[in-house]
Amino acid sequence: MDANLRRKYRRWGSRRIKDRYDSQYALSMASEPANRRKYPRIRAPKGMLVGWKSAGQESASRAESMGLGGLYLHAANPPSVGSTIELILELPTGAFRARAIVRRSTPEKGMGVEFVQMSPEDRAKMNQYLSRQQVSQEASAVASADSPPANSDSANSQLAISLPDDEAAQLRFEREVRHLIELTGKGTYYQLLGVTSESPRSQVKKRYYSLARKFHPDNHEGNRELIAPLVDMMTVITEAYKTLGSEEKRAAYDKCLADTGGFSMHREKTETEESVEEWLKRANECVHAKNFAGSIVWLRKCLEAAPEQALYHAMLAHSLGTLPQYHNEAIEHFRKAIDLDPWKEPVYVQFAELFEKMQLPGRAGAVYTKLLEINPTHARACERLAALEAEGKDEKPSAWISQLFGGKS
Repeated sequence: MDANLRRKYRRWGSRRIKDRYDSQYALSMASEPANRRKYPRIRAPKGMLVGWKSAGQESASRAESMGLGGLYLHAANPPSVGSTIELILELPTGAFRARAIVRRSTPEKGMGVEFVQMSPEDRAKMNQYLSRQQVSQEASAVASADSPPANSDSANSQLAISLPDDEAAQLRFEREVRHLIELTGKGTYYQLLGVTSESPRSQVKKRYYSLARKFHPDNHEGNRELIAPLVDMMTVITEAYKTLGSEEKRAAYDKCLADTGGFSMHREKTETEESVEEWLKRANECVHAKNFAGSIVWLRKCLEAAPEQALYHAMLAHSLGTLPQYHNEAIEHFRKAIDLDPWKEPVYVQFAELFEKMQLPGRAGAVYTKLLEINPTHARACERLAALEAEGKDEKPSAWISQLFGGKS
């Protein structure tokens, strides 16, 4: 396959692509309908050929778009949906091979394929190549959506081709979401809402409702990949509005910022910031400034990297517990933290205090009882358990122990 395919795909590159596709290239970008993908795609460089082989077919086709998830290829007679194909293409980072499944097939136009198998080495090659291309092409795509290319024959004309308006708008929207999500973790409430410490309450309110109209998850139900980030982001934005919209809360927040030195919004992103240690540092900064919604963002990242770390579960549970809409999730993380490390006494205290805040004294008593099994002289547990029993609540701590701790003693 390889020798024949390479000869064929060099032949196509030298004589057929220019004749067959150059006149249609400006229209070809609309041939692949926009959909929701796990991985974003970029436009392939003009003239990039992909060799492919399926049952009874062997050819080379021009790539229109590409990403870690798959490709869109022009082909006059593409295989049917569900067909398995073998792919090969030459990248500056080396030859790339993969197995894919045809997800969309349109006769006389092309096919969208999804990668289903590739080696780690090939995945690294594709990732490296895409990383080099993505920044310049995204910027050019957004710019070209606003103004058409002046000279379609220029050497870089493939980067000046306009995206459909809805796709360009989606790129801008997703970029703005990423920027705001970064601010939820490392910026102040003022920076997040786009106001200053001198801005009046009316301006704070105006900015909040503007952001809510634009980013509320209910307005983006068709984009499932963004729902979870938007929920977390709107939680932080709402908390920022409640804080800066109240004179008392705003004064307390300003004092916290002054005590901690505030945050810098202009720190460059380095390799160190990608580490769990840096995410944890950011989370602690948010906690010290009582930006618990912001700390949730960073602690979720810590858990993605280290899901079996009891400390991260406990810290996330504590931050979630400060926001009523996250109480049930906080309970699950407290339980996970105790399951992973049952000897951290402060975690039991915070867990019990959450139940007290939720007005569930029986469950709080169960947690204090469990703590006393570990340390029978724990002062806080003894004090609160006695107080709960003195209040004569109907719920009995023992009734909740097996439910909260899976029957472990």
